[in-house]
Amino acid sequence: MTQLDLGLVGPAQSDHLYHFTGRNGARPAWVPAEIQQMTPQQRLEGILRQERFLAFAPFGSSTACVCFSESPPDHLGHLIRTGRFSPWGVVTSRTSLLLIGGGAVAYVPDDVHASFQAAGLEHWAVRTGSGSVWMHEREWRLPSSGGARGIGGLAAILVGDVAWRPSPVVTGWEDGSTGQPLPGPEENPFAQPVLELPRLWRESQVWVWDAASGSLVKHAPGVLR
Repeated sequence: MTQLDLGLVGPAQSDHLYHFTGRNGARPAWVPAEIQQMTPQQRLEGILRQERFLAFAPFGSSTACVCFSESPPDHLGHLIRTGRFSPWGVVTSRTSLLLIGGGAVAYVPDDVHASFQAAGLEHWAVRTGSGSVWMHEREWRLPSSGGARGIGGLAAILVGDVAWRPSPVVTGWEDGSTGQPLPGPEENPFAQPVLELPRLWRESQVWVWDAASGSLVKHAPGVLR
């Protein structure tokens, strides 16, 4: 992957960006009801199964985006302990997001936000006026005009329960009587699907939030099978 020189990085910054699938609070009315009614685990499972993000316009914008939070370890714990977010989602990096058109939002006064709106760039800014207190999110966004974006540069999967696993997916077919692989289920009465955990789960690090210690326990790819 191409590397970017992000300059001097301090302890208040992090290269890790979290897309939480469990955000506690109101959601825009235009997000489909079936998405809103899902648990964080169900939304995460959908991302892992489809290998893409569904994008929706955030509050104050008409442009669909996938949203992330930049969180050093202490700030990640703060977001979770205060109940703002649940410890479920995926982790990427600033470099990965910048290379595919994402970036950090600006937190600006109402009159400056109006200028962003006039230029059709309101998805790159969050207003800081009355009733808009979101600076704790340290938000980054990835615009998506098509309503979905593929996953690139995934650093890890974030879960809140070490025993949780996503549902298996069909990765191929085999003859149930011989165990031999098949190109598909056609014309073989013994054909049966081969089920495995999603590819991203098998090939990615899995970071488990340990509520007792308030820290992440990081597992190498393939350990949590």
